[in-house]
Amino acid sequence: MSARKLDDSLGNLGRAVANLERALTIPTDGELVFEGTIHRFEITIELVWKTLKRALEFEGLSPKTPRDSVKEAFRIGWLHDEAVWLDMLDHRNTTSHAYLSDELVAANYRDIAKVTPLIRTTFDFLAQRYRTI
Repeated sequence: MSARKLDDSLGNLGRAVANLERALTIPTDGELVFEGTIHRFEITIELVWKTLKRALEFEGLSPKTPRDSVKEAFRIGWLHDEAVWLDMLDHRNTTSHAYLSDELVAANYRDIAKVTPLIRTTFDFLAQRYRTI
């Protein structure tokens, strides 16, 4: 894994996390706010696992799938609350491949609001660890 690809991944992830955080500050008075925030979450989670994979490969490890990447990052102490992270991957798959009722959309939004600080903490950790490579 090249340092340049990892740095590119970190830049993309940083922008996605900031976009997700911004989406959560918009008043939730319309369905597009919910749907837009869920979409930003899907993008962010996709970039999280890909960035984790690249960082792990940079360290000489070889995760193959999103779940492998999360499990390996948990095993080496980069992530905490493994079940929450695996749930985020599952959540991302569910929201991107299903039409959800209004109640499920609102519930997903609330769940995203709860896990976004964890995503931010993980990005900050990775950025601090690898931004100087």
